[in-house]
Amino acid sequence: MDWKTGLTLSVSAFLAVIGYIATYLNNLRLAQRKDRLDRVDRQLRELYGPLLALVTASTTTWQAFVRAHVETDFFRGGLPVALENDENAALWRHWMTTVFMPLNESMAALVLSHTDLMEDSVMPECLLTLTAHVHGYKGVVKAWENGNFSQHFSLIEFPGPELLAYVMIHYQRLKARQSELLGA
Repeated sequence: MDWKTGLTLSVSAFLAVIGYIATYLNNLRLAQRKDRLDRVDRQLRELYGPLLALVTASTTTWQAFVRAHVETDFFRGGLPVALENDENAALWRHWMTTVFMPLNESMAALVLSHTDLMEDSVMPECLLTLTAHVHGYKGVVKAWENGNFSQHFSLIEFPGPELLAYVMIHYQRLKARQSELLGA
């Protein structure tokens, strides 16, 4: 074989190897992008989307409840006052057990069952407070079921504004990342 043929074969082999490497790297990049998109989709679908819907529903319902009952001296400073009035106490227990606790329990269940989908490397304080609030209320609700109405509130305050801000920021960030990964 002469040098021209050898050179031609060498160049062809070199180009084939370069083409293979380029194809491999491109496929690797596409697979990584698909994996990132799949994770973002799961984060939105299984955690941050439902959590945003629940936090928003809870916040909106809470605000409507406060507006509806603020004229009755039921609230001072946006929070329920001591519930000496049996009618107010019964109203509070009704709304807590039928509206707010189911929403709160759903939020806590999402957080606890999808910690692997969180953006943060450390569990955010507002999510820890949420789960503590819910578990604090479980004892109160159980006492109500047994006819003990001496306590009406969880020992841990609901992290309303912080929770809403946290979820909103992460949801928007993930939606932007999703759009970017989709090439929009």
